Amino acid sequence: MNVTFKDVAKLAGVSTQTVSRVTNGSESVAKQTRDKVNQAIKQLGYVPNKGAQMLSRAKSTNIGLITLDMALHGAALIADGVRRKAHKLNFGTAFSVVSEPGLDSIHVAMRELIAQQVDCIILNVPLSKEEAVTLVEQFPSLHLIFIDVPESTPVHWVHGEYIQGAAQVIQHLIEGGREKFLLISGPRESSAANSRLHAWLDEIDNANKEVTFQYQGDWQASSGYLAVREAVGKHIEFDAIVVASDQMALGALRALDELQIHVPEHVAVTGFDGIHDSAYFTPPLTTVKQDFIAVGEKAVKEAILLKNQDPLFRGPLVQRRIASELITRRSSESKVSKQNNKLKIKQLLRQVELLVNES
Repeated sequence: MNVTFKDVAKLAGVSTQTVSRVTNGSESVAKQTRDKVNQAIKQLGYVPNKGAQMLSRAKSTNIGLITLDMALHGAALIADGVRRKAHKLNFGTAFSVVSEPGLDSIHVAMRELIAQQVDCIILNVPLSKEEAVTLVEQFPSLHLIFIDVPESTPVHWVHGEYIQGAAQVIQHLIEGGREKFLLISGPRESSAANSRLHAWLDEIDNANKEVTFQYQGDWQASSGYLAVREAVGKHIEFDAIVVASDQMALGALRALDELQIHVPEHVAVTGFDGIHDSAYFTPPLTTVKQDFIAVGEKAVKEAILLKNQDPLFRGPLVQRRIASELITRRSSESKVSKQNNKLKIKQLLRQVELLVNES
């Protein structure tokens, strides 16, 4: 449903002429009244007519991206994918970075992009099902593609194959003899993080193995470090650490090294994302590689297809998954049984004995 001047005026308790003066930047409106109108605009998700007029005067040639901090590996690569694909298709790009997820900050970002004549927007921020649907309803003239929403959300989305990749990690660890799992998940508000966590739990439960400790991280290496230190401080037993991102896994490896807990002899460690540097961790990290650039490129392609549709024709929802790949490295090598350890010791002693006899 379109939000009108009248809706804003009614909520703010002012006339439509006052709303018009505020949205046109008039200085003749008292600050208290202006604040009331702006609050009503935010609450309703109203897009001023000047933005709509700007869009109608010329066909937009920009793709918008609302993203989390691009210091994060995945966010940076998705943004690069958006930029590359847009350039290839002769579109420009306009980025808006939000420090905190939530509708208020996203409303501000949407209005910034609309002012730059953007009518296709990709949202790489964690949103609930209800929040995503609300944005579609509040901005009906825009073509929106979401990247971090629950799969059941009835909106257009593109994301990685999180569930399959997360399940493969647990299967790999169980095949390697691991039985007690420490799980380090991502932020609660992220659907991508929740998908990984639920897939881990399902696979562990199906195999009748045990989750001995869970910790909610924030994608940063420091949270992986703190998770391990806390678990060890509580005397938790574990022989596998499953982490929702490679950056957090790096922090976990640092903590294990400080505590002289050897990987993979004492504990296996796995990450998620497949960042290039994960092959150079100590030891090299097993991870699920995601093609973040492909996610960004696919989102752009689908947004432009939506833009070029006949406005009278509403096709099916765009819901695309980009394949992931499990990459196994030394950090998750199979657990060595006590029996095998004894056998290896006997073999080494026999070799020493032979060398002594030869000398």
